[in-house]
Amino acid sequence: MAMVLWLALGLLLGGCGAAALEENVGLGGVTPEAVVESFLEDINAALADPALNETATRQMWANRLASYFAPGERADQRQAMREMLDGFASANTRPARGSRAEVTISYDRTRVLRADERTALVEIVNAVMTVRWRDNEGNLLLERSGALLRLIGREESGLPVIRVDGRWYLTEAG
Repeated sequence: MAMVLWLALGLLLGGCGAAALEENVGLGGVTPEAVVESFLEDINAALADPALNETATRQMWANRLASYFAPGERADQRQAMREMLDGFASANTRPARGSRAEVTISYDRTRVLRADERTALVEIVNAVMTVRWRDNEGNLLLERSGALLRLIGREESGLPVIRVDGRWYLTEAG
């Protein structure tokens, strides 16, 4: 799921500070909805960070974003997040239009579609990824939006989460 999100973000862009976390520490969430909402909030914060062109800042965000995933998936997710952030920062030095691009993910709410003791599927209601290209003065030149789950290639209508040691985490499984 996350790898596809970052690939979609890279294609969308090209075509038209928090503390670093240790490997064994995970943000997760107390509910399935909470982990999805916090993850999306941090993606938006990472992509809007004015220091994202700095290597250390991208690594810090990659660590933080990966910590929302199940412990066994974090190493792969850390790499995927780092590649996504590197690609975004690089693309923003020479955007398809104007002088910079902004990416935001917006949605109305989240809700659990199905759940058991260990897994859940969380719908992101009306989730949209928007890219805005701006000129040097901040004027909007072009805006493109698309349904988030369609852009990331999810066939199901939600994101899978898993419970580990009483906390909920995003997962590739599902």
